[in-house]
Amino acid sequence: MASDTAISIGSGCEYMASIIDSSPVPLIALDTSLRIIMFNRAARDLTGFGTPDVMGCRISLLVGFADTRRIIRDLRDGGDPSGDNMTKFRKCGGGDVPVSIKVNPVTGRGGELAGAIILATDLTELRELQSKMLEAERVTAITETAISVNHEINNPLCSILGYTQLILMDRESLDPDVVSKLEGIEKQIVRIQEITDRLGHINRPVLKEYVGGSRMLDMEHSCVADADDE
Repeated sequence: MASDTAISIGSGCEYMASIIDSSPVPLIALDTSLRIIMFNRAARDLTGFGTPDVMGCRISLLVGFADTRRIIRDLRDGGDPSGDNMTKFRKCGGGDVPVSIKVNPVTGRGGELAGAIILATDLTELRELQSKMLEAERVTAITETAISVNHEINNPLCSILGYTQLILMDRESLDPDVVSKLEGIEKQIVRIQEITDRLGHINRPVLKEYVGGSRMLDMEHSCVADADDE
């Protein structure tokens, strides 16, 4: 009977280990010294580390000093009352992956601290979505600015261009030097109008360094949408 019980307990432990390893949520178990004692499949897929690479290593293998201190604080305080924490896991071979982690203390039968379980969430797709949203907001801001520029600048420019072209209609009676200067004014007005029109069609802005460490829109290298794409 005792033997049957031992077999049942052993089978149950193996089944539980299989469930944990098959979980789609990256799970990392730590002992009281913050050494990794369990690293499930999702955690391996997320970081690229294999089980032999991490078993017995401290959690600092995956996170920085500040995050290690935060995990210690969460265990000391009985958990993370503030919810998920944004951080990064180091990846095998270099680089990192943005994650949100939740630290859950594990207690023994007597209520003493026995270790911790860390649940991680991959934030890569969320960060990419945020980046696209920021890009969309930047394009929207440029477009709105372009509308204001077209309204506030092009209107007086049209008047200046009209008067310049009107004067140039009598170019035969004008001094050649005056004609040259007027033609130069006409050319620059047309150039300004082309710039403001291009500004309103930019769909992938590119920034470049400007004076004093500030940044400015790179009109030459920013991508402009075709009329058919709008």
